[in-house]
Amino acid sequence: MPGGPGSGPGSYTVYVQMPDTLALNDNSRVRVADVFVGTVRAIQLKNWVATLTLRLDRNVKLPKNATAKIGQTSLLGSQHIELAAPPNPSAESLRDGDTIPLKNSSAYPTTEQTLASLALILRGGGIPNLEVLQNEVYNILNGRADQIRAFLGKLDTFTARLDEQREDITRAIDSTNRLLAYVGSRTDVLDRVLTEFPPLLKHFADKQQLLIDAVDATGRLSRLAAEYLSASRGDLHSDLLSLQCPLRELGRASPYLIRALKLILVRPFDVDAVPKAFRGDYFNLSLTLDLTLSSVDNAVLTGTGLSGALRALEQSWGRDPETMIPDVRYTPNPNDAPGGPLVERADRQC
Repeated sequence: MPGGPGSGPGSYTVYVQMPDTLALNDNSRVRVADVFVGTVRAIQLKNWVATLTLRLDRNVKLPKNATAKIGQTSLLGSQHIELAAPPNPSAESLRDGDTIPLKNSSAYPTTEQTLASLALILRGGGIPNLEVLQNEVYNILNGRADQIRAFLGKLDTFTARLDEQREDITRAIDSTNRLLAYVGSRTDVLDRVLTEFPPLLKHFADKQQLLIDAVDATGRLSRLAAEYLSASRGDLHSDLLSLQCPLRELGRASPYLIRALKLILVRPFDVDAVPKAFRGDYFNLSLTLDLTLSSVDNAVLTGTGLSGALRALEQSWGRDPETMIPDVRYTPNPNDAPGGPLVERADRQC
């Protein structure tokens, strides 16, 4: 009421945190030793805690650790806030803007709670409920001794193994703590990620049909590839088996490939001799040509029907056969001749 306690000059405001406001409402009375000293101005929810705003008369002197309880004037009367000093009062006084925390607030039993307790006593104090509970526990345990014993054994093993891994669990907790500390120190990065991630998701959402078409096309490609590979499976397997031999021999010849490539790419010159032969727009060349008829016969006519004709013509002119190069038709193959050079050949059965 205007002009009542808590509304005059010098009155001050105190906040009270309550676990439950029950039937309390605005303008409820605030009492100290059953004396009306103020009113409840507001009931609000702050940080998920019910907080009362009290306006007290300037003459109210209470310690800073004062207690607050919700009481009831009579059996069917209105509820009020009762403030009191604790058994060990603080040296500091309760001032304007102070808050009485949850640990110092409570409530007297309400009429409903009292009647419920009285009804419980009159109906046997809950003993029938205990009997029902006992019967249910008996039904659960009856005939299951072996299962319960096995369960307890497994539980004992589990706790023992868990106890053995205490150090690992401790390390895991410490690692998690370090990870959370690291993440906590990167809040700006997380904020940027959380800020920039939604547009990316929106982009993917807008391109949803395109992604679906791409996945479908990949599925069709996979099916076609499976069909063609299945049809040519036998030929492909044969080709791979046939490639084993040349690839194996190529691996054996790998030390000589570099040298062979140096010759093949710049034939007839060696790659190291190219800078010596070619000088700008000209090159140096020194040739030794053997144009004797026997040499031309070996180089050109061997394997033809005229093989040996030039050799015979040269002999008819008086050339001594001992001074001529050997006739390749009657010269043994050095690779097959006894005492010839060693030539390593690949295994033809590979």
